[in-house]
Amino acid sequence: MGRIRTVKPEFWLNEELAGVSPEACLLAIGLLNYSDDHGYFRAHPALIQAAVFPIRDLSNNIPILIQELSKIGYIEIFMGSDEKEYGHVIKFDSHQRGDKAKS
Repeated sequence: MGRIRTVKPEFWLNEELAGVSPEACLLAIGLLNYSDDHGYFRAHPALIQAAVFPIRDLSNNIPILIQELSKIGYIEIFMGSDEKEYGHVIKFDSHQRGDKAKS
């Protein structure tokens, strides 16, 4: 389930994010909602599409957008012990306050 998150004003001045497509930038914000309280998320493209862009047709597919964000170091993708792909918003703590994080 998505979480209520805020977008800090500094987000819009991030030079690395300024170099990605507008859809990848929107995905970066959406991943803040989609991630758990520590910045981890299930990286299955269909799940991301359903959670972040449920009623929007994209000009790029989710794997391409994920690749854009990975390339600039915004997220990392890894294989879990259950053989499923997961992601992590690398500097999640700098984007969100974790004072009420659930374990």
